[in-house]
Amino acid sequence: MAAATEPSTVTAADCTHMRRALELAARGLGATHPNPAVGCVLVDPEGTVVGEGYHPQAGMPHAEVYALRAAGQRAAGATAYVTLEPCNHYGRTPPCSRALVAAGVARVVVGVADPNPLVAGCGIKTLQGAGIPVAVGCEEAACYAINEEFMLRMTAQAAAAAAAAAPASTSQQ
Repeated sequence: MAAATEPSTVTAADCTHMRRALELAARGLGATHPNPAVGCVLVDPEGTVVGEGYHPQAGMPHAEVYALRAAGQRAAGATAYVTLEPCNHYGRTPPCSRALVAAGVARVVVGVADPNPLVAGCGIKTLQGAGIPVAVGCEEAACYAINEEFMLRMTAQAAAAAAAAAPASTSQQ
């Protein structure tokens, strides 16, 4: 098993499962705003899909939660394929990164990192901190495209927050 902090290799099977997660994510399009449309597939070590889920609308559980519920105890040792980095903060729902850790998921494959300033790499760090290898960038272009409006909005919010936090220029003549 690769160390949690090292990049995990993405395989053809990983891409197949991520494409299925994208199909699931598409089911939430138009209903999740202001949240992104996210899909999740859980696959056991033998390659069998044991759970699937998607985020159906804002305020409802996230894709990972539905997939974990479907998998039950079979989530332990599974690989999670998630189209967007799992959240790591408490909002209307608890953090998905911690739910994946608690379920005993052995590996996580993330389609695209979440630019939301509340997430921004923290979900990945939580998973890695728990010893779970994380691969990022599987089907990245498609995972970005399905949530392009969200991605652009979050990137703009992050830039605005960084600009507001930057010290004012104090150059003197």
